[in-house]
Amino acid sequence: MGSSNRLFNRQRTVHEILGGGLVADVMFWRKGNLTMGIMLVTLAVWVVFEKSGYTLLSLVSNVLLLIVILFL
Repeated sequence: MGSSNRLFNRQRTVHEILGGGLVADVMFWRKGNLTMGIMLVTLAVWVVFEKSGYTLLSLVSNVLLLIVILFL
């Protein structure tokens, strides 16, 4: 019998199919601190946007306008 960490007796593991690098590690919680950090930052950004009523488009527009004004 083959290795138990193979999906449907494939030649490569799912980790290898996903690239085997940092992205696969984060998706499979192998780098727990990084994964939790990404989730907490995402949650914080969502809460800020939800409570302020601001949209991503309006934020990007204001930031670009500020950059244009500062450099002119």
